[in-house]
Amino acid sequence: MAQRAYPSIIATLLIAVVAFSCSPVNQSLKRSKKLASAGLTYEATTMALEALERKPGHQKAMIQVKTYGEKEIKAQLHEFDRLAEAGETVSALDAFVRARDLEDRANRAGVLLLGTSAHMSEYNILKRDYVKDLVQKGQQSLDQGDFTGAERTFARALKYSPEDNALQDLWRAALAEPLHREAHRLYDNQKYRTAFYIWADLEQEIGEPYKNSRQYQDSAVFHGMVTVGVRDILAPTRQELTLSQSMRADLINNLVRTEDPFIDWINWNDQTRYQASEQPDYLLEMEMTDWTEVPGTMSRYERQGYRKEILDKKNPDTGEVTKETVYHKVVYFDIDYRVYIHGALKFSLVDPIKGSILTSKEVEEQSERIVASAEYSGDPAHLYPGQWSSISEAKTTDQVLTSKKGQLDGRMKTSYNPRIIDDMREAVKNSLVNKTSVTLIQALNSPLFLQ
Repeated sequence: MAQRAYPSIIATLLIAVVAFSCSPVNQSLKRSKKLASAGLTYEATTMALEALERKPGHQKAMIQVKTYGEKEIKAQLHEFDRLAEAGETVSALDAFVRARDLEDRANRAGVLLLGTSAHMSEYNILKRDYVKDLVQKGQQSLDQGDFTGAERTFARALKYSPEDNALQDLWRAALAEPLHREAHRLYDNQKYRTAFYIWADLEQEIGEPYKNSRQYQDSAVFHGMVTVGVRDILAPTRQELTLSQSMRADLINNLVRTEDPFIDWINWNDQTRYQASEQPDYLLEMEMTDWTEVPGTMSRYERQGYRKEILDKKNPDTGEVTKETVYHKVVYFDIDYRVYIHGALKFSLVDPIKGSILTSKEVEEQSERIVASAEYSGDPAHLYPGQWSSISEAKTTDQVLTSKKGQLDGRMKTSYNPRIIDDMREAVKNSLVNKTSVTLIQALNSPLFLQ
């Protein structure tokens, strides 16, 4: 028993070794070694850092980061000294920044790298005049209205002095001022929605409000807010009316969850309409244009295979008995009873004052499922070459009724599960709600509606 277990253990270990060597972390470390062998120490260090960041605490990755990182930082600092003495200020500063970035990134990953602090004073002296010149150029670009050039100049200065708060403020001003002015122009032209989102994008870009952007966003919402009343869904039959009522409730929930700051959704049912003193700015009218259920559609599939039979064959001359394999062609059937459900919903966004339709869309969804199936119940082991691919035993949740859906011979079994139809109705209804919600929000976000 122990001897038979050895091959399986060895195979397991081999599979584990292969899986380990093929992991993304180990592949990155292998590439890192190849880069270091080619003399590309900086690229080798960054590749090892990527592996360590992907899997923190990986010992092999930490060793490679430490080994290659120390070597590369020394090389970059040596380059910094050489270029500084040669008067190549920009190249010297870039060399120091590369060393500093490697050091900071490794320290964040848990590998302590040192070296830049000993050259910090020389770096500060060298960058002082250069950054001062960049700030002056950026300020001139700001005064001339060249915000793109100013933003690029301040971003380059921040590369060398990332902790300078005054420089950060200048960079934010260069980036935000043109957007801020454009939002003000749209606000003055009553394009409140567009102006609001420009201010919101501006704040996300610079990481904080700019000047009075928050106050103007609140003002834009105040002036641009509209109310949309959701009417009952018109349905031609009682069954569709029951579906439309639950669909309408789900639709309102979806619309409210969008949290659009400019739209106040109102459940505009009969009771609300009679009690309300004011009309909504817009009305959402919906109609169930189609709800089709087609049960009992039968499809029949005929398949062919071979039944294997082993016979004893006796030689009449010698009397010797041999085994002979014979294949008998057989035909078997697979019969499905499908239910098809299709739903369609039309909605129109109406201006109640003008009586005009602002937008009109129609969405639809369909589903088809097998609710009853008749399947061959013979032994698949006697079929060759195993073409039968749809054998499935009746589940415990199925209702097996062998006397319904037609009389089938002994080779067939029938399963019937009418609960699938309820699931299909729910699935089609939910899909209609989701599609209507998406299409409606897209229509409302169109510049032709709210601006």
